[in-house]
Amino acid sequence: MRSATHHLVMPAAASGALMVAYLLLRPYGDAGSSTSPEAAAAFASGWWVVAHLAGALALVQLARVGLRIDDLLGTTTTSIARWSGLAGAVLVLPYFGAETFGLHAIGRVGLIDPAALALVEEVRGHPAALTTFGIGLLLLAVCGITTALAWSGAVRSGRWTAPSWAAWPLGIGAALVLPQFYLPPSGRMAFGLAYAAAAVVLAVAAHRAGIREGRATPFAPVDAAA
Repeated sequence: MRSATHHLVMPAAASGALMVAYLLLRPYGDAGSSTSPEAAAAFASGWWVVAHLAGALALVQLARVGLRIDDLLGTTTTSIARWSGLAGAVLVLPYFGAETFGLHAIGRVGLIDPAALALVEEVRGHPAALTTFGIGLLLLAVCGITTALAWSGAVRSGRWTAPSWAAWPLGIGAALVLPQFYLPPSGRMAFGLAYAAAAVVLAVAAHRAGIREGRATPFAPVDAAA
């Protein structure tokens, strides 16, 4: 019998799989300069669109982890996870959309007319876009950390039988999504692999905890004072 913790498995695993796909499939021709021929080829590539869609969905799935743990526990901490995750996802998606489709269109024109690549920094550096993107990533970091705190609390209270630290790798990964944008390509790909591994840790722990809990007693929500 599946118990409530099983509902954490899919969003955690999906977030990890999509994040590693984003950072491994993404063309990195723009790493040196956003106005080079290599950058134009990267932006114009179909893999640019595929990878960035995966990245956007990875963050949406991270927000779903926060939503699901709030559904399970319903505490003040999980409420923060829910709403910071939802708000964070909403705020990062416009920037991801501009990167995904705007730069792809610019790159295709830039293959013919390199002068078009001057628009790249206008898209990436718009003050409102950068502000909302940064705030969104910080809110997703809050979502990851509060999810880890809630998981640890539920395990230590005896609600679930699982490693109390199992959500912390993904929580830390969520907090590092923003700084990883400043890493070289090899560092970003390594981060993607580490994030995926962290997501698998939580997914496996949630699956196993769910099996044990399902064989024992039915799940009952924990109140905020537990």
